[in-house]
Amino acid sequence: METHAQPVEDVGFCDMTPNRRRIVLSAIGGYFIDGYDLLILAGALLAIVPELGLSPGSVGLLTASAFIGMAVGSPIAGPLTDRFGRRIVFMVAMVIFLISSIAFLFAETTWQLIAIRFAIGVAIGADMPCIAALITEFVPGKKRGTFLALGGVAWMIGSLVAILVTLGIFTILGEEAWRWVMATGAVPAVILLVMRYNAPESPYWLYSRGRKREAIEAWKKATGEDAEAETFDDSNDQESENPNASTKGSSLRKIGLLAGLKEKPLLMMLICMCVYWGCNNLYGSAVLLYQPTLIQRITEPSGYTSLLFSAGTILFSVLLGSFVALWLMDRVGRRLIAIGGTLLMSAASVALWLQIDSVVVVFIAFAIIIGVINGGTSLAFYSWAPELFPTHVRGRAVGIVNMVGKGGSVVGTLLLPTVLDSIGSSSFLLIALVGVLNVCVVYWLAPETRGKSLKQIQQEIGARFGSKARDD
Repeated sequence: METHAQPVEDVGFCDMTPNRRRIVLSAIGGYFIDGYDLLILAGALLAIVPELGLSPGSVGLLTASAFIGMAVGSPIAGPLTDRFGRRIVFMVAMVIFLISSIAFLFAETTWQLIAIRFAIGVAIGADMPCIAALITEFVPGKKRGTFLALGGVAWMIGSLVAILVTLGIFTILGEEAWRWVMATGAVPAVILLVMRYNAPESPYWLYSRGRKREAIEAWKKATGEDAEAETFDDSNDQESENPNASTKGSSLRKIGLLAGLKEKPLLMMLICMCVYWGCNNLYGSAVLLYQPTLIQRITEPSGYTSLLFSAGTILFSVLLGSFVALWLMDRVGRRLIAIGGTLLMSAASVALWLQIDSVVVVFIAFAIIIGVINGGTSLAFYSWAPELFPTHVRGRAVGIVNMVGKGGSVVGTLLLPTVLDSIGSSSFLLIALVGVLNVCVVYWLAPETRGKSLKQIQQEIGARFGSKARDD
């Protein structure tokens, strides 16, 4: 099969049509909601724990429940986005998030909170595969990494806004208003539903279903540009021009989690991204979620001081992440950012282990860990993972990786309080060792995707691991 050029080689946000900007923003907004939800709980915990008298075990279960929901929602939604399209999951996930956010106003018991948090997690987890796919498929070319990485910046902005909202409501209404704090997630959910309402289906997905004419029309509606149908083919199948006669067709007829992912090239990419994202979330989510509590425990400031410090570290993450997304991602590549950032995080963790009694070291090390994870290594993932898989399995692959990542978040948030009680500052030495393991796997398996078309990426991965697509 002839290799076709991408419809657009380079496009800036200001150069996009209004429809295309709305699609990209409504997808990136899903990351904003994810960050907002995590940090809105981090601040509300300062009031929830004393009011409901939660034990450490209950706190761990409450904080982990949303991650468990995400680990459930992503692998369910991933195959559905590949089978039925990106748009329907795109809408349903946000409706579930909206309803669940409003339900916080009526929560009275710990178990009700846990159930609502689980539903919130399912909605966010279901949203992740389709928003990653949509950004990848609507922004091809040299700027794809930048726009995917901006999802990570949106995540951090959501986190920062959540802390500011928490501080504002607590200052005006008092800490007993924590239910209203938790319910504020309904506001961005409504905005996103309005933005997403008229979004077209992905042309890449339509082409992979054999709906070539609709693919051209969807691209035209979004971008105002004409394109040949074959430009939306990013498979590595060299034997057939018929998208329904190859692995694409058979995989799309299946909703099985691993359908279409059993070939060595895709399986190796799946393993690589699962290890990378699982480790990144294992230490990243735990440190971020417990940051106000950990800072308060180590240095004994007031709750408001710890929240302000958390806001400061996240603001640093936003600034660093904006620089990485807008200037570095498509210049130095995903691989260098992932490896270099993880090594820097590990070094800061070692500093915490060695100097846990130094307030200055604690504050600087936390700022580095939070900044690098959220402003570097996570952005590399947001850019990387959707690019490494072809259209016909992109949803389920990202869903599986996100499931493993949120599983890492569950383990990290459940274990960190207990491990910290058991071995103290040595907990941070363990985090550093996990980071080094992560670097080794990424260095061994991960290819660079900077500046390459989706078609080129699949051909290079296939050539590297010596296997050709088959009908499974």
